Amino acid sequence: MQSSQHLSWILPENLLLSDLEKLLSEHFTIQLDSVNKSSRIWHDTFDWRLFRKKQRLTSEGDNWILDDFRGRQLAVLKSPEKSFRFSWQFSVSPLRQFLEKSLNVRAILPIAVEEFESSSLRIFNNDKKIVAFLNIQQSTNSRNGKQRITVHMEEVRGYKKWFKRVARVFNSSGAVKLGSIGDLFPFVLEGTGRKPLDYSSSYAVPLTSEMSSIEAIQRIFVFLLSCMRRNEEGIIDDLDSAFLHDLRVAVRRTRSALSLLKGVLTADAADRFNEDFRYIGQITGPVRDLDIYLLNEKKYKDSVPQRLQPGLTYFFETLADRRKEAQQELIKSLRSIRYQQILTDWSQLLDQEDIPPTGKKATIPIGILAGKIIHKRFRRILADGTNIHQGSPDSELHKLRLQCKKLRYCLEFFATLYEPQHMNQFIKQLKMLQDNLGDFNDLSVQQEMLADYLSKINQDSKNSHELAASIGGLMTALAAQHHLVRTHFEKTFDHFCRPKNMTLYRETFD
Repeated sequence: MQSSQHLSWILPENLLLSDLEKLLSEHFTIQLDSVNKSSRIWHDTFDWRLFRKKQRLTSEGDNWILDDFRGRQLAVLKSPEKSFRFSWQFSVSPLRQFLEKSLNVRAILPIAVEEFESSSLRIFNNDKKIVAFLNIQQSTNSRNGKQRITVHMEEVRGYKKWFKRVARVFNSSGAVKLGSIGDLFPFVLEGTGRKPLDYSSSYAVPLTSEMSSIEAIQRIFVFLLSCMRRNEEGIIDDLDSAFLHDLRVAVRRTRSALSLLKGVLTADAADRFNEDFRYIGQITGPVRDLDIYLLNEKKYKDSVPQRLQPGLTYFFETLADRRKEAQQELIKSLRSIRYQQILTDWSQLLDQEDIPPTGKKATIPIGILAGKIIHKRFRRILADGTNIHQGSPDSELHKLRLQCKKLRYCLEFFATLYEPQHMNQFIKQLKMLQDNLGDFNDLSVQQEMLADYLSKINQDSKNSHELAASIGGLMTALAAQHHLVRTHFEKTFDHFCRPKNMTLYRETFD
């Protein structure tokens, strides 16, 4: 059976609701069924994870509604709670399942508030038969008072010709067909300082091969500085852990670019800011380290027998207390004169109207310099990785991990200089090696941290024995994982170096 049609319009600003009713009355018999006033809050994450999936989350009173941009309702949850920070805080429901898949650790943030009046109209033909249903919403932006009227029309089966007649009235009125719910975002976001997709944690700086190296690194550094600034407020407000993660990634990328593109800026400028950004890495490290443990609480507990899990609860309570203290110190640091001066001086250095202090490589086309840097880093990885064997110390794998990270940053910095499909495939292969080395390093650090924590447990304190037993059990589980990851390194590295990848490398970068 053929489904009924649905059409939606946004009315022109000069067409009032009363004008619309009058216009329809000239052609049809209409009946107003109901008028409801309500308030709707629009939600998404800071990096627009729902919008990217073409979904919208709104709350109206006790109802939380997730729909897609085609207007299909995906999930509804009625809850007395008026706000939720994270997806896992919702009660078990289809809505929670949808959100957990999309949002991960990111917080659900209110991005706009919309006041609206909803009217239901029925359209009748000459025989007094209903031929269409209309839902009219007159929305008011709570920040600037602007109004917008949207109309959604549903066909009554068997009255297709009448449905088309009603549609012609709207089309002749200057109304604009609504392509998707995504078209409604600009209106509700007016006055918020946000627009859809205005932030992403992904790196994206377009370069051309002919561009001078100094112009290229200006663009790279300006983008990374913007990332740092955009995340500061979220860190200070402690909205979610990803704000700090993204800032730290921008800092690491900046330090890597200063090192990899040595000779483009003067040595004095590069050395000074490399130390400055090292300092920012240091002040942001303690909270991030604790975040990683706290985010993996369930995973850690699941890795030990159930009888040891209560002891880990005490451990994570201690970490949560430590994080509160570390967060306060971090806020002080981000508001300090030193931190602000670093970013102010860096911004002035990157001012597009001035030429930064340049080194001897500043005028080299970035396409030429990028190729040399990538080749150097790739050859270093092949040499260092080939020399690693079963008897190699852990430190050799940690060094290789850093080399892979430098190559990864190179590929991201210069991605737009190469064929996208080849570049994406090569980054995918490198990431597999990075994941193995990253897991190995994380497990090493975690075991060291737990050993230090275990050595400092006060044996006379309450629950000390239970806590010590649980930490010991967790260390045993992590040691087993550490060994397993280590045994997979040779196979992972051989996969990265296989002939197919070497051919891909030559086709992309030679």
